[in-house]
Amino acid sequence: METDVLIIGAGPAGCFTGKILAEHGLKVTIVEEHAEVGKPACCTGIVGLSGLRELGIKPGKWVLGRLRGAKIYPPSNNSIKLTRGKVEALVVDREKFDRSLADAAVKAGADLLLGRRCVDLDFNDTPLIETQDGVKLKARVVIGADGPHSIVARKLGLLVSSKYVKCAQVETEADVDRDVAEIYLNKSFSPGFFGWMVKAGKVARVGLGTAAGNPVRLLRSFLSEHPVVSGKVGKVVHNRCTGVIPECMSRRIHKGTVLLVGDAAGQVKPLTGGGIYIGLCCAKLAAETVIRAFESGRMRDLESYPGAVMKKFGSEFRVGMRVKKLFDQMSNEDLNFLSTFLIQDEVREIVLKNFDFDHHEKVISALVARAPEVLKSIGIRRALKYIKFLT
Repeated sequence: METDVLIIGAGPAGCFTGKILAEHGLKVTIVEEHAEVGKPACCTGIVGLSGLRELGIKPGKWVLGRLRGAKIYPPSNNSIKLTRGKVEALVVDREKFDRSLADAAVKAGADLLLGRRCVDLDFNDTPLIETQDGVKLKARVVIGADGPHSIVARKLGLLVSSKYVKCAQVETEADVDRDVAEIYLNKSFSPGFFGWMVKAGKVARVGLGTAAGNPVRLLRSFLSEHPVVSGKVGKVVHNRCTGVIPECMSRRIHKGTVLLVGDAAGQVKPLTGGGIYIGLCCAKLAAETVIRAFESGRMRDLESYPGAVMKKFGSEFRVGMRVKKLFDQMSNEDLNFLSTFLIQDEVREIVLKNFDFDHHEKVISALVARAPEVLKSIGIRRALKYIKFLT
């Protein structure tokens, strides 16, 4: 079987890439190892509303909730609620969301092959892929959209870092506000990341990520021992799941006639690990790059893809990774101190004025611009400590 573009993985990034390419008349084949699109899914499912509008994706039946802000719990558990009163993000049913993107790709003309796992990949000359049932697929261009453990990235030696945040999540009844995401910062329960609780329809999704330790054990402790969470969640939990988030910018994303998109490319927000918006944006950039290459007849034009990604997200990635480095070095005492900083009126005003769900750099830059006031308020010794973390 021959095709113009072969996409490995039918997640959001893969299907969105396929839709755009098929709409431009290219022959597109999407191969998915699972029997159904959207399964299994282990995702909190929060995506910024402005980002969806930017991408031309209209909310559908996959919307489970609308978020107007966040409530942050530092280790002291003195919560800080940040909201501007308008809908900032949507909580989605990932199975239905993924299926809607797959349906759109098929409607545009893409072929979708389910239950086909790639067992052999040959990227010499014309890429050739073989599935577990012996089907051979030849393509001029291959898009690796096969998740954080991407076989395409491994086969081509594109992994720069093998660091992951390990996550675990359950669904349960919980006493949680419908319009805010609750974020729990506590190194004892989620070292190197954070915990969360968000209403998703009739249930709440409760989970955490960790850079060290067993996420399932940590989640069990989070549910039963955290002073706030243990009093909010029900005793019956279901839809237990685990997953990983790749480190941001942890892979090279182009080699020859192969491009990586989404989690396979490490295209996630450095601070939260969210990958839906960034993955979809990069899918669009990848599709536009492939279209130009086919129109010009020069496959070397694919080399422009990494530059296009960095032009749009490079500054966001770099700033976010520096702040993540700072967060990783902070103790619970540091986190408690910073929570008192966040409740200051002038700081709160800066955050609410500049917050963008999909672009964290904006609010970070606004806070840095007020550096003299910030340094004065937190004290020179502590300021020097934090500056050391960032250098």
